[in-house]
Amino acid sequence: MRAPDPGSSPAREGVCRRRALGAIASLIGFEVFESGCARKEPVRPNQVAIPLDDLAPGRRMIIAIAGNPIEVMRIGDRVRALMLRCTHTGCAIKWKPELKLYVCPCHDGRYDENGNVVAGPPPLPLHTVPVTVSGGRVIVG
Repeated sequence: MRAPDPGSSPAREGVCRRRALGAIASLIGFEVFESGCARKEPVRPNQVAIPLDDLAPGRRMIIAIAGNPIEVMRIGDRVRALMLRCTHTGCAIKWKPELKLYVCPCHDGRYDENGNVVAGPPPLPLHTVPVTVSGGRVIVG
């Protein structure tokens, strides 16, 4: 039997073990622990985590989830995400700030700033994407 290390304690060994497990998890692609061993909300496949500080109020950020362009925008203390695919034929759409509209280049479908159809052939508004704000991060998807 080995004598205990005078500088160790069961609590300290637990912290070291958690850090080691976190390091191993990050090496194989899992994001599990923050510094100090605090637990982060896990990010599942088809989700993207963005630091909340990177999303200034009014800023539009485009990310990709499963090959789809998703616009994430912070409006005051609220964060929203819209899939930037036209609901008519699935073409990628873009925000046109001079028009204050999302415009589809394929058949000129147009959506307002909330994703509602205002002109053209789209049958439905833009699809919203779930957003969770947790631990200083925005989790989209």
